Amino acid sequence: MNPLRNKFVAWTAVAALGASSLFAAETSAAGGHRHGRGTFLSSQLGLTAAQQTQAKAIFQDARQSAQPIRQQLKQTRQSLRAAVEANNTAQIQQLAATEGSQVGQLAAVRSTAMAKVYQILTPDQQQKLASLRQARQARRAAHRQAPAPEAQN
Repeated sequence: MNPLRNKFVAWTAVAALGASSLFAAETSAAGGHRHGRGTFLSSQLGLTAAQQTQAKAIFQDARQSAQPIRQQLKQTRQSLRAAVEANNTAQIQQLAATEGSQVGQLAAVRSTAMAKVYQILTPDQQQKLASLRQARQARRAAHRQAPAPEAQN
């Protein structure tokens, strides 16, 4: 075997597994591990009872729509792990592409639900949501720019 090819395959596998574990948490459902999404929206944006009911129904529909995709994604990730263990580079490439497509489908379900919820917000609530997003982006940017703990010593 070519040592360079072996290293490439190993790093590809590590990257694929790392990405899949990262996406597993982020895309576990349309709303996924964020069980408090409705609560967050309600408390931060001051949703009315009617808006809360509508948002809850929208997110519930999204969860139901995403369920078969999440199941397929779970199976794809299991197959990808098996392909990595078998050092099957062709299958790794095919499964990684499939995983990407499924993650994209989940993102579309989640984004469609958020678009529907956005439409039930008042202009003031939409502005507040935009401000919250900007603050979140600023926190992320600051976190990325912070020096690593070992660099501070």
